[in-house]
Amino acid sequence: MFKRMLGDTIYRLRKEKGMSQAELGELVGVSNKAVSKWETYEANPDITLLPLLAQSLGVTTDELLTDIKAEKGDPKPKETRVLGMQGTVIETPGEYEFISYKRTKKDLPYMHIHIGKQIQTINAKARGVIAIGNNAKGIISIGLFCIGIISLGMLSVGILAFGVFAVGLASIATIAFGGIAIGSISIGLVSFGGVSIGVLSYGAVSIGYYAHASSEKYAFGKYIFIR
Repeated sequence: MFKRMLGDTIYRLRKEKGMSQAELGELVGVSNKAVSKWETYEANPDITLLPLLAQSLGVTTDELLTDIKAEKGDPKPKETRVLGMQGTVIETPGEYEFISYKRTKKDLPYMHIHIGKQIQTINAKARGVIAIGNNAKGIISIGLFCIGIISLGMLSVGILAFGVFAVGLASIATIAFGGIAIGSISIGLVSFGGVSIGVLSYGAVSIGYYAHASSEKYAFGKYIFIR
């Protein structure tokens, strides 16, 4: 019970400080893996580290051990499962955050969800193999602003990108930029759209080395094809 409470407290205070596990570990003189074990209840910090740990987190040793601040109403992490992954969640009126226990060798969560519900939390960052949030970065990323191999968002960047504005090797969006671009306005090597610009372009208004359009007056290129 004590191990779980202390792990929750370390996690909460670290997040309040905006520190990564690696940054906290550097202040205390341990590895990020050690911090991860504290927060996932696998181990307790050595008793000799408690004063320095408390100082690094901006509390007294008593507050660290008894979680007085959490007792006063601050949100405490709760254990939960999301999409089959076990982890901790903190939810407040302003934001929701879930971090999976399972991590990569580089200490990246397999899933990180961080959604800001209010203007002051609009830039809530999510970093994970699967990242979902206002500002998401992961192999698979979903959110307002996204970077990932597969990216889905209002503004998305990735190998495969979908969004209102998308940049990618292959992109589908209202405004799309990419090797293959599909959108109302598309710019790419191969582009399809209302207004299409590319080496090979296909659209209502088409500009390219090979340009396909519905009317000759809307096609501009070395080779023009009218459909």
